[in-house]
Amino acid sequence: LPKFEVIIDLPAVVLEKDKKIQVEICGRYTYGKPVQGKVQASLCQHIGIWHSPFVQTQSCIEVSGQTEKNGCFLTEVLLTAFNLTGFMYGKKFRVQASLVEDGTGLEQKNTKSCDILPEIFTVTFENTDDFYKPGIPYTGTMLLKRADGAVMPQKQLLLVVRQQGKERSQTFLTDRSGRVSFELETSGWSDTVTLRAQVNETAHAQNDGTYQDAYAHLSPFFSASRSFLRLRRLESELPCGQPQQLWVDYIFSRKALGPEPKTLDVVFLALAKGTIVTVLRKELPAEAGLRGSFSLELPIGPELAPKAKVLGYAVLPNGEMVADITELTVAKCFPNKVKMAFSEDRALPGSALRMELVAAPGSLCAVRAVDRSVLLLKPEAELNAEAVSGGTAQGSFCSPRDQPLGWSAGTGWGKRLHRLGCPLWRPVMAPGRSYSWAGGRCPPDFVPSTQVYFQVYKAQLRCRDLWILISALPFPVAFHSQNFYLLKESDAGGVLGTGRAGVTAVPVQEEPPAPRTYFPETWLWDLVPVGEGGSAEMTVTVPDAITKWEAGMFCTSPLGLGMAPATTLTAFKPFFVELALPYAVVRHEAFTLVATVFNYLRQCLRVQVTLAESAELEVSASADEVYSGCICADEARTFRWGVRATNLGEVNITVSTEALGSKELCGNEMPVVPAQGRVDTVIKPLLVQV
Repeated sequence: LPKFEVIIDLPAVVLEKDKKIQVEICGRYTYGKPVQGKVQASLCQHIGIWHSPFVQTQSCIEVSGQTEKNGCFLTEVLLTAFNLTGFMYGKKFRVQASLVEDGTGLEQKNTKSCDILPEIFTVTFENTDDFYKPGIPYTGTMLLKRADGAVMPQKQLLLVVRQQGKERSQTFLTDRSGRVSFELETSGWSDTVTLRAQVNETAHAQNDGTYQDAYAHLSPFFSASRSFLRLRRLESELPCGQPQQLWVDYIFSRKALGPEPKTLDVVFLALAKGTIVTVLRKELPAEAGLRGSFSLELPIGPELAPKAKVLGYAVLPNGEMVADITELTVAKCFPNKVKMAFSEDRALPGSALRMELVAAPGSLCAVRAVDRSVLLLKPEAELNAEAVSGGTAQGSFCSPRDQPLGWSAGTGWGKRLHRLGCPLWRPVMAPGRSYSWAGGRCPPDFVPSTQVYFQVYKAQLRCRDLWILISALPFPVAFHSQNFYLLKESDAGGVLGTGRAGVTAVPVQEEPPAPRTYFPETWLWDLVPVGEGGSAEMTVTVPDAITKWEAGMFCTSPLGLGMAPATTLTAFKPFFVELALPYAVVRHEAFTLVATVFNYLRQCLRVQVTLAESAELEVSASADEVYSGCICADEARTFRWGVRATNLGEVNITVSTEALGSKELCGNEMPVVPAQGRVDTVIKPLLVQV
């Protein structure tokens, strides 16, 4: 597994006018400390050459150097060797970087790209419709961005409205987010109306770049009586569990309401994942008038995440239906509120900690904690709320497969119902019966047909179903199925057992320090039932690896699925020795055993390193190799032995380091002996094969 990762930092966008860019390459151990080593990197641009066959080459610049104390190598690359504007030259830079760790020679690589773009200031419309309803204000937002995606605050924008051959413009000033909202009166509009958003170039003549305008062509929404209903947009992502005020504008013609206005019912349907989630009703009294606004409280729950729609409609006394629909973006959430936390976020290897679990009463929870090195191999496989929500919501409303055969959303009643947001229906066919559409209503003999989604939030999952979900996790490389745990329910205090997974309540002996021997890739991989109290407590023992543990949990119950936010635990000690071993060697094969001692204390240490004698190993120490010396703050030192394994099977290799008391200076500083942890011993197995 990788001990460290390589992080490349470069601009998101390189402009065609740029003469140079900065590239920073950093190394970080899994426990967060910087890596010292040599960096080699290349910055390349593809070049297309049109021959037969098509050939691609690339132009590259090579850079190299040593990381600084912070683990980073920063360099400035001149772009004069590249063509940033030519047609045959790629519009992307690609950086490939490798970092070789000092002492061990271990190497990690990474790649990152950035686009090459001209300097363009782009105006776009947000939260706008492609139609307007005469008499109801038309609203929207304009956004101004640079080519690199950065917003531009305090800039003047012009909004030009063209209607019936006449133009009228308004000036706006963008806010800190580069946005500005507008509201246009539509009472005098007819036919198609064109909106154009542009930068006021006279006010920003000093900008060196081109401007890209935004256009919107609006058609009038048809109503025979010129009566309309409009749901105002809820623009930002809505927090789960917090009701929202939904504002509604309406305008009714007197002809549609009749000579004696009566109470009018407005119905609202919240639609998500192909189902009607919530039905709300608002009663408009007769004295409400022909035009006005009202609000209602819309509950926002996990069943609406991540996308939903709200359809509002009313049937007027003259038989006409007025309706509108708006989309909602809801924060990822689940019906089962789940939390997990370690009693500390940083601990010594081998120490005992408490892990607290909270979920709905009666939940069964899958708990896992893996070495961060595992996730570095395939970070995209990590299970998170985004992945689960994406699997349960293939569409916020209707799927094309839900439409009846021979029936299109673009024709007939399909078009009318589709524009209103009405779900399309499929008949349950019975022998000898015929079906027809009448009055634009969804026939009573029709049932909604929804694609079978993986709606785990509604399912009452059993253990079998839970393990189906577990299979979606990145499976541990060295997974042992006999994992048990020590569980203590907060309301019952029941103990269920202990076992291999490092989850035992035995206190860790600190003096003398025990050797570090337990280095799993997967620490926790357990099913934990939560009692009726809705909480449980696990006592766990931190493995001996110096690393960051990435922990996660999801739970199922009759209430539904829940997923805890990711949590981490860093297992760390300021003075330790690390071995770099091959996975296996051939018997009698000579190899170099490398041990690195790290000192993250604030003072210098004088250390001695010892390789324990073993009848299964032949050790040849180099004559010029010294197995002691000074290591000052935030430094590391590497020691080597020539080793030959003589026996087959697993051979334990034991290396220890000790901080010694000495009156000899380390540079200009007197070395110290830590009050605790002055000795660290590591025992790791080596597989010897034929």
